[in-house]
Amino acid sequence: MYVVQCSGFLSKQLSSNCIRNGTRLASSFGQYENCGRFCEYRNRIALWLKQQSGQVAKACARQFEFIAAQRIRRSLQIFHLYTRIWDEVALKEFMKNWKRRTMRNARHFLTSSIGVTVYNWDCERINEEELNSCRQDIEKIHKLRDITIICPKCHLRIMIDAQQPGIKYCTCYGNKFNATSNQDPEGWRPYIERQDMLIWRREEPNSGGLFAYKVYGTFSDVTAEDFLQTQIDLDYRKKWDLTARELKIIDTDPKLEKSVDNGTDVIYWETIWPRLFTNRDYVYQRRWIMDKEKQLIVIISKVTEHPNAPAKPGIYRVTTYWSYMVIRPYTELHQPGIEFGLTYFDDPGVNIPSAITAWVAMSGLPDFLIRMRQASKNYQNYKSAKESTNISNATHISSSDENVSKRNAEEDNIQNDKETEIVSERDTMECHLVEEIETLTFPETQECDESDEDIDSTADTTDEGRSLLRYFFFTKLFV
Repeated sequence: MYVVQCSGFLSKQLSSNCIRNGTRLASSFGQYENCGRFCEYRNRIALWLKQQSGQVAKACARQFEFIAAQRIRRSLQIFHLYTRIWDEVALKEFMKNWKRRTMRNARHFLTSSIGVTVYNWDCERINEEELNSCRQDIEKIHKLRDITIICPKCHLRIMIDAQQPGIKYCTCYGNKFNATSNQDPEGWRPYIERQDMLIWRREEPNSGGLFAYKVYGTFSDVTAEDFLQTQIDLDYRKKWDLTARELKIIDTDPKLEKSVDNGTDVIYWETIWPRLFTNRDYVYQRRWIMDKEKQLIVIISKVTEHPNAPAKPGIYRVTTYWSYMVIRPYTELHQPGIEFGLTYFDDPGVNIPSAITAWVAMSGLPDFLIRMRQASKNYQNYKSAKESTNISNATHISSSDENVSKRNAEEDNIQNDKETEIVSERDTMECHLVEEIETLTFPETQECDESDEDIDSTADTTDEGRSLLRYFFFTKLFV
C-alpha cells in the first residue's frame, strides 16, 4: 500500500516538471536547472523509506504469518479428513474379515459355546455294517473291469490311455479305439492304466465337477501285512510320503481294544501344497481290521470333527473326504503277492480347471502308488533298523548305568573307609573317656562289668550313626 502511494506521488511530480507548454521534454532530467529539485525528491523518498521501514517489515511479517497459519490449518484439516476415512475403511475391512471367519468356523464356535469338549464315539464310530459293505469290493472291481475294459468279442483288454508291456490288447475296433468312453451302471469310466494298476473315475453329484477315483492294483513283490503297516504306521508314513507335513493320532476308540488285528483312531493330517496354494489338513477317523480266517484286510477312513484339532489359521480344513481300501493276498497274509482296491474322494476347496486337475491326477496318483509300493517293499528293512536302533540305545543306556553303578560303588567304598576311620577314632576317644570316668567314680569290682556294658552301648550307637550316614549318602547320590 505504501509503495503504491509513493509511486503515484513520484509520477505526479515528475509529470508536472517534465511537461511544459503542452509538450513533453524527453531530456528534462538532463537539464541543470531541475537537477537540484530531483535530488531533493530522491532525498525525501529515501528519508520516507527509512522512517517507514519498521512498519513495512511488520506488515510483511504479518502477511507471512497469516499465509503460514492458513497453510498449516488446511493441512491439518486434510490430515484429519483422511485419517477419518482410513479408520472407516479399516473398520469395514475388519468387520468383513471377522464375518468371514465367523461363518467359516461357525461349527467350532457352536461346539465351544455349548461346552462340547469330548468326542462322541457312539455317534461317530465306523460301524460293522460299513466294514462288511466293503468286503466284496474286489469282486465288484473284477466285474467293473469285465464291463469297461474287456472286449465282448475277443475277450482281450481294451487300451485306456497307453499300452503297457506284457498285455495283449483288442484290435476289433482299430488301434485308435480306447475304453475311456465305456461306463458301468454306477457311472465309473476307465481313466488311467499303468503297470500293475488300473484307475477309474466318476463325477460325484453336488461336488462342482469333482471326481471320485477307484484304483485296482496287483503287486507280486509285496506282502499284505507290510502293505497294511505302510498305511497305518504314521511314523513310517512321514518318512516315505514327502507331502505329509504333520501326521499324528489325536484320539483312540476307548471301547475297542487295539491289537495287531484291528484298530480305530482319529488322525490329524496336514499335507503340503504348492507355493501358490495354502496347505490342506484333514481330521478323519480311520478303522481297519485284519480277518485272518477270510484272508482279508479292510481300511476305512472318513472325515470327522474333533475338539482336540480345531482349524488352524492359514491352513484350509478339508471337510469332505472318504476312502476305503480292501487288501487280499494271493495265498497268505505274510507271503508276497496281493491285490487291492482303493476308492476315495475329497474336496480340496479350490476351483481348478479340469485340464489341470486331470494332469495332476494322471501324474500324481500313479507316482503316489509307486512310492507306496516301494515303501511296502522296504518296510521290513525299516522295522529291523528301528529294532536295532532301540537295542543299541538300550545297551548304551545299560552300559552307562553299569558305569555309573561302578563309579558309585567306588565312591561308596571310599566314603565308607573315611567313615570307618572317623568312627574308630571316635570309639577310641569314647573308650578312653569311659575308662577315666569309671576309674574316678566307680569301684574296682564294678569296673569290668560296667565298662563292658558301656562299650557295648557305644558300639551300638556307632553302628546306628554309621547306618544313618550311609542312608544320607545314598540319598544324596540318588538325587
